[in-house]
Amino acid sequence: MLATLFLILALFTRLALLFQARNDVAWDLSLLGSFGFGLWYDLLAACYALVPWFLLTLLLPVMLWRSKAAPWIVAVLTGLYAVALIFIGVAEWFFWDEFQVRFNFIAVDYLIFTQEVIDNIQQSYPMPLIFTGLGLAGAGVAWGAWRLGAVQWVCAGDAAWTRRLVPVLGITVVVIGISNVFSQSQLPRFNDEFNRELAKDGPYAFCAAFWESEIDYERFYLKQNTDKALARAKELLTLSDTPPASTDPHDLRRFIKHEGPEKRHNIVFVSVESLSAAFMSHFKVNFKMRSYLTPNLDRLADEGILFTNLYATGTRTVRGLEALTLCVPPTPGQSIVWRPKNTNLFTSGSLCRRRGYDVSYVYGGDAMFDNMRNYFSRNNYRVIDRGSKPESEITFQNAWGVADEDLFRWATQEADSSHAANKPFFMHVMTVSNHRPFTFPENRIDMPQGSRDAAVKYTDWCIGDFLEKAKTKPWFANTIFVIVADHCHGSAGRMELDVTKYHIPAIVWNPQLIQPRVYDRLCSQIDIVPTLFGMMNWSYTTRSFGQDVFSPGYTTEEERIYVSNYQKIAYITQGELAILKPKQEFTTGKVDLKAGTITPDKSELSKHQLDDTISLYQSASWLFRNGHLGAETAMP
Repeated sequence: MLATLFLILALFTRLALLFQARNDVAWDLSLLGSFGFGLWYDLLAACYALVPWFLLTLLLPVMLWRSKAAPWIVAVLTGLYAVALIFIGVAEWFFWDEFQVRFNFIAVDYLIFTQEVIDNIQQSYPMPLIFTGLGLAGAGVAWGAWRLGAVQWVCAGDAAWTRRLVPVLGITVVVIGISNVFSQSQLPRFNDEFNRELAKDGPYAFCAAFWESEIDYERFYLKQNTDKALARAKELLTLSDTPPASTDPHDLRRFIKHEGPEKRHNIVFVSVESLSAAFMSHFKVNFKMRSYLTPNLDRLADEGILFTNLYATGTRTVRGLEALTLCVPPTPGQSIVWRPKNTNLFTSGSLCRRRGYDVSYVYGGDAMFDNMRNYFSRNNYRVIDRGSKPESEITFQNAWGVADEDLFRWATQEADSSHAANKPFFMHVMTVSNHRPFTFPENRIDMPQGSRDAAVKYTDWCIGDFLEKAKTKPWFANTIFVIVADHCHGSAGRMELDVTKYHIPAIVWNPQLIQPRVYDRLCSQIDIVPTLFGMMNWSYTTRSFGQDVFSPGYTTEEERIYVSNYQKIAYITQGELAILKPKQEFTTGKVDLKAGTITPDKSELSKHQLDDTISLYQSASWLFRNGHLGAETAMP
């Protein structure tokens, strides 16, 4: 009954969308393909949609199905199910009206910006009327199912209802199994893209977009001829001291060449959760309130290299990890950490591993979160997380993971082990304590638990404690420590790009190796690793978009940053900004990074900025989708 209801409503949705697109579709035989393939995907989606019902019938006692209340329960659930399906159909109607496609990652993105989307919907549509209509429609479906005897059939008979599930469940297993062979992404190309979109099933497309975590750049964003985009990107990436590795315009590899012997320092990369620049007194932002939160980081900033004009690429940890491992711009959708085909890429770890380093990722939570385990292990990092440690190694934990002091103790153990094996090490450490509920061990700092400020100060204490203990280790004198934020606090959830919410600190530290200085020129999170390798005099071939900002070739004219949320991607140079948006929309203007203001500008200079932005992001998307970011294609 429910599968039939799903298929009927899916058919009505497809017919409604066909009516809406009647002036755009190709009225030819390919429409039969739209409905033929559409039926297949509807069947597939129906099977998935029945899974909760299977679980419900297995969990509820048989006696309940035979009781007098059973028909009423089934009728109510049927009505609610119908309301949900009709609501999805209505949402698809409005989504198609906006984007002329079935659900994709933009729809997934809307779940992230819940408050903004709800406000927009309430202001744009007569929601009380729509919800009233949905309720009446659901009641009508339930009444119809009762009148037709479908409800009574479900509850009739002496046999356990679970027995009736066997054939249906068998069919479902077969269909879902086939779906692994023939997915919606393999839908044949139609002569008309509207016809192809009609062939998709909305809920199935939504789940597929969530899984693939990517927005098709070439379909939804401004683009150029691919050859032109790649050629211009190559020009922009090639500095005076980083010549191209090939004359092939599709090959964006560059030679990074340094004279003299390479330095094989150990490297400890500490990504600090949600560490906005505003938390550190060095940045004089809200100074009176924040100055007491980071005494250790403030001291380290005085003793090492402090980057004061550095910007994160995104608003999530996985974006920060992408920037620090791959050194590429943030392409639309989710981070590459989340996407399929993210195996054996050219990463900071792969470059170190090629030089004999022990490469590891140390995380205080469960690395299954945000696909970290898959990403790092498939890119040949050893993964150490909460799940890999016995309870005896954990002194404190909450929902997000162990206390940062436990995390740094694990990092110290890993460094000890690598040193004992006479191997240099590259270790990427990711903190977790700066997350709600902001809890940590007692008697560490002079603030009570439960606030973000307290969590920041606790993490600062942990970093200071870790480095003091590291000073007693034999590997300390040959180890460079890099401390950098993954993203800012409070930057997620904005529909427009607020550039002030991407300002992060970074510190490169070891008094025995690093001369103190302040670097105040504009640079991106993707530049940290290339700059570090430049400090170590490494020569290599790279496909990364990051630059060594200490190199002579990184002039004032070369300064730029990349920032993004899930849909909007921006390229900012000295005072100029261009933002690319879905539906081939864009914004160009003058930007004041300190004030966070954008003044619209359509001058010829802004036109050049827009062209460069398209070239860089289109090229980054093309390189990943076509497999040109792999370690095997980027190593010397």
